[in-house]
Amino acid sequence: MKCPNCQSTKLRKHGFYRGKQRYQCKDCARQFVETHDPNLHQQTSTGVEDRIDRYITSISTPASNLLVNLQQATAQYPLAQMQPTLPQAQLIALLMRSIGASRVLELGIFNSYSTLAIALALPASGTVISCGVAGKHLDIARAHWHQAGVGARIDMQIDSGLDLLDSLTETLRERLLLNYPIEYFDLIIISGLKHQYLLYYQRAIELLRPQGLLITTDVLWQGKVLNSDTYNDDFTRGIDLFNRELAADPRVNVSVLPIGDGISIATKIG
Repeated sequence: MKCPNCQSTKLRKHGFYRGKQRYQCKDCARQFVETHDPNLHQQTSTGVEDRIDRYITSISTPASNLLVNLQQATAQYPLAQMQPTLPQAQLIALLMRSIGASRVLELGIFNSYSTLAIALALPASGTVISCGVAGKHLDIARAHWHQAGVGARIDMQIDSGLDLLDSLTETLRERLLLNYPIEYFDLIIISGLKHQYLLYYQRAIELLRPQGLLITTDVLWQGKVLNSDTYNDDFTRGIDLFNRELAADPRVNVSVLPIGDGISIATKIG
C-alpha cells in the first residue's frame, strides 16, 4: 500500500474512520483509509466545485507551456503533489509583477515549476533563492530552467528552510550592526514542511521589506484545519497554529483564498 499523496510506503495505522482502518503517512502526514479513492485528491481549489474550478481556469490566462512541461516531467516523483498548484504559481507571478519584485525567497520546493514561474516573472537582474532537497527531479528542473533562459536568476540551495533562514538572518543582523546597505526580500513564499510553518514565519518576517508580500500555500490542508484536534497530526496542527498566529499578528494584513489547497497572502505593514 502507498500513500495517495506522496506515494510513500512508510505508513502507520492511525485508528478507524467509519469502521474502516485509517492510515497515516510518516513522510507527508496524509491520512487515508484503505478504500481511498485517488481521484478525490485533485489539484483543484479547496471547497470549490470542480465545474466552477474548471470555469475559472477557462477564463484565466493559460499556464505557460514551460510550466506545464516541467510539471508533467516531474509529476511522478514523491511529494510532487505538495508543490503549489499551477493556478497558485500563476497568482504568485502576477502579484510579483504588480509590486515589481526583484528579490524573492522560496522556502520548500518539490518539482520546482513554481520556481520557474517566479524566475520568469523576475526582471533580468532579479534573483530567487530557493531551497529544497536534491534528486533527479531537481536535475530535470534545472534543465527546464536553463531551457527557459532563467537559470542564472535561480540560486538553488540544498538546505533546510530553517537553516537557510538562520543564515540569512545572521547576515542581515551583521549588516545592520556595521551600517551596511540591507537587501530585504520583496516576496517570501512558504511551502515547506507544514509543522514548521510558524518557525519559518517567525524568521522570515524579519527578512521581508515593508509592504513586501509573504505568501503561504496549503493553508487549508484539504479542510483538515477545521478539525485540527481530531486529526491530531503535526502537519495539520502546524498549519492551523500558523494561520491563527498570522491572523493575530499586527505587523501584517492577511487575505486567504481557496485556490489549490489554500493560499495565504500577507502584506508587511510599515
